[in-house]
Amino acid sequence: MEDLLRQYPDREAFDAFFHMNYKPVVYEDVKDAMEAFVKEAGLSLFFDEYVKSGNIKKADFMEHFSQAASFQFEDAMTEAFYEKNPDIYETAFALYELAPQESAAITRTFHEAYAKSYAECLDQLFDRAITPLL
Repeated sequence: MEDLLRQYPDREAFDAFFHMNYKPVVYEDVKDAMEAFVKEAGLSLFFDEYVKSGNIKKADFMEHFSQAASFQFEDAMTEAFYEKNPDIYETAFALYELAPQESAAITRTFHEAYAKSYAECLDQLFDRAITPLL
């Protein structure tokens, strides 16, 4: 494991590994899991106050998920990310276990790519599965 820190001592080294191996996660990778949850949960995937406001909109819907919805969507994203990028995922978390303080800076690109893919997938989920509920 210590070899991992020598192999990826900084962000540049990890980024080279990341960019050489990364397979983007797209909506089709999470579609079934996310849409199944929306179909089952309906508007209860949001906090009650948000639904009662009658102002569910694409600009802020992600901020109003219930805890269960957040968990389901993050779980679907994590599974898809891991399925497509197991080496990257395992390396990033192994670095975290070895050096929690330093790993955030080293694996920043990993976290940014994950967050960007997640937001893009939720954006498409809104259009395809949530909008028909409104």
